[in-house]
Amino acid sequence: MNDPQVEELIYHIEPGEGLRFKDPPPIEDETDAFRMTLANGVATFSMKEYYSTERDARQAVDGYLRAWELDVALQHDSYHLRFMFDRSSIIDRAPLPPPPPGTPQTIQVEAAVVSTAVPSVTLVVDRRYYPRPPSDFVASTDATTMWEQYERYKQGRDRLLPMAYSCLARLEHRARTHPAKGTKRHKAARMYWVDYEVLDKLGELTNTLGDEVEARKVTPQGQLRAPTDQEVKWIPEGALRCLIRRVGQYAAGPQRDWPQLTMADLPDLD
Repeated sequence: MNDPQVEELIYHIEPGEGLRFKDPPPIEDETDAFRMTLANGVATFSMKEYYSTERDARQAVDGYLRAWELDVALQHDSYHLRFMFDRSSIIDRAPLPPPPPGTPQTIQVEAAVVSTAVPSVTLVVDRRYYPRPPSDFVASTDATTMWEQYERYKQGRDRLLPMAYSCLARLEHRARTHPAKGTKRHKAARMYWVDYEVLDKLGELTNTLGDEVEARKVTPQGQLRAPTDQEVKWIPEGALRCLIRRVGQYAAGPQRDWPQLTMADLPDLD
C-alpha cells in the first residue's frame, strides 16, 4: 500500500468462567481516537484519528480495553471478560492506478490470525447486559501490578501478608515526593485520598500478624498468629481491592478531588 490507513479494529469478548451474555443490547462509546460498538460479542473500533499501521492503532485501543477488563474484574473479584483481537480493516488512501490491460498481476494475500474461544466449562450464569467501560479509571502500571499480585495470592501462589505489604509499600513509594507533610504513609493517604487509618491498619496487620511460616517478618511486636477470618476478608477483598481501584482512578485524574476512602467503606473488622 502507498498510504495505508487503519479504518477499524475488531475484537471479540471471551466471558469469564461460569458466565454467558444472553442477548444483551449493544452498547456504544466514543473517545478522541475512536468510536466503539459492542454487539453480539464483537467490539468494533472505528478509528477517528489517522493510524498507518495496525500496531499503532492497537496501542490506541488496548489501554482502553485493559481498563475495561480490570474495572470489571474489581467489581466481580475475577476477570469477567477479556477482549481478544481478531483483525483490522486497512485501506489505501493513495492506491496505484490500474495497470494497462494485459499486464500480468501478482496478488498478495495476508493471512489474518483469528483466535477462537473454546469453552472449557459449562456456562451457567446469564448476563442480560454488557458492563459499561469505565470513564474514570485507568489500568495504570501500579493498578495492574497490584491486581496481578492479588490474583497470585488468590491462586495460592503468594502469601497474603507479604503480598498486601508489597502493595502498601508501592503506594508509599509513589507518594514519597508528595508535598503533604508527614511520613510516606501520610503522604500516600493524602495523594490517593485515603483515610490514613485505612493505610495504617493495613500496615499494622501486615507487620504484626502471621505465624512462624506465614508472617512477613518476625519482630518483637509480632503476634505470631494467623489472621482471623474477618482479617483475611478485610485485607485482600476489602482494603486491597478498594486501593487498586483508587490507584486506577488517581491515574485517570491526578488533580481530581476524589471521595475519601475510609474504614466505613470496608468490611467490618470487629
